[in-house]
Amino acid sequence: MAGNYLHTDGALIMDDYIVDEYRAWIFPKDVSIEKVSEYDEQIQQIKAGDIVSFDLRNTVKIHSSFIGFLIHAKHHINKNGGKLELLLSSTIEKILIMLNIMDLFSPDIISSIQKTA
Repeated sequence: MAGNYLHTDGALIMDDYIVDEYRAWIFPKDVSIEKVSEYDEQIQQIKAGDIVSFDLRNTVKIHSSFIGFLIHAKHHINKNGGKLELLLSSTIEKILIMLNIMDLFSPDIISSIQKTA
């Protein structure tokens, strides 16, 4: 894919997000609709049993289609015997709460900026 290259620490840089050797996806501050289909293609590369971390701690703006991606990714990873781990910014946490889907992801959250009461 154009725009992909290996970082010196072994991380794969995918245009605007990073997948390191530990399968941690570090998402950008702004997730646009154009990037969601790319993320969806990459999720198909996850191997059975992989533990995948989505680091959204710096993400403050997402397109609504990214929510669909998160749900799809969770189901795809779990179906293949893997585990999804989420690291959330307070903004993403608030969005999941507002959409009433926080319970769907709560077992996967390993860190968030703001803890809910």
